[in-house]
Amino acid sequence: MGNSIQIERKNLGKSGDYFTLVLYSLIFFIGFLSIFWEWKSGIVSVICVIATYFLNRKINLIVHLKWFSIALVLLALLVSWLLQLSFWIFMIQFLALSCIHAVIAFIAAIRDDHTDIIFSLNADNFSCLCPGSDYKGYALNPMGYRKYFKTKDIVSIQQDERGLLIVVKGEILRPRELTASEITQILAYFNAGEFKVVEAIPLRDIRQAETELAWMKILVFGVPCLLAGLSIYFLGDNGQNSVVTMFSILLAILLVPLLLKLINRRKHRPENK
Repeated sequence: MGNSIQIERKNLGKSGDYFTLVLYSLIFFIGFLSIFWEWKSGIVSVICVIATYFLNRKINLIVHLKWFSIALVLLALLVSWLLQLSFWIFMIQFLALSCIHAVIAFIAAIRDDHTDIIFSLNADNFSCLCPGSDYKGYALNPMGYRKYFKTKDIVSIQQDERGLLIVVKGEILRPRELTASEITQILAYFNAGEFKVVEAIPLRDIRQAETELAWMKILVFGVPCLLAGLSIYFLGDNGQNSVVTMFSILLAILLVPLLLKLINRRKHRPENK
């Protein structure tokens, strides 16, 4: 296959930026109001937030987040000991007031127009937006769900009523944000190539695999949660018995990988015969 396809969108995910901006602004506002409740700790927190701002201009604190966290805890212990402040109130106020940095960053991001690549394809690789069932996370940060694959690994590609459908080594992908004309362009790209992958797998088989995957998620995660909830309610006196409650939660956590192992073993059993 020759040539390539690159599909872009302008200001994708800006609605998610607005939501995140409101969330950080709310946290900062609560931290600001807490200064009037605990003014001594609040003033120290404001000074530390300002110092962090200038420090971050010289050193990228995100890159050194582990060391910054350790230094912050040590500073909080020192300040709480010297000034007789509450360690936890200082930490909460500092973290809440530090959200002003995120507020400023998101305001700048919203004002700045940008273009993102939502789908790219060439003879070697392709990428697309595939959030799966994580719609909330996708709404906040759609570009965080851009995944990359090898073009040669595509087993089947076709269109149904929900959009484009790609099967890559047994994984079912449904790329987002594509229009009908763009999907037609992508299918024409494969029809013109030497790989016979368009509708290589019947749509009925793909839908059956999607249904089995959905039920598997319900079984693996829903059943342990249900059993743990029933155990905590009836045997743990609705959470009052801490021993039974913790034991039920622990068993539910251990049951998840066990169910995954049993399902995978049953799934591959016919292939081994």
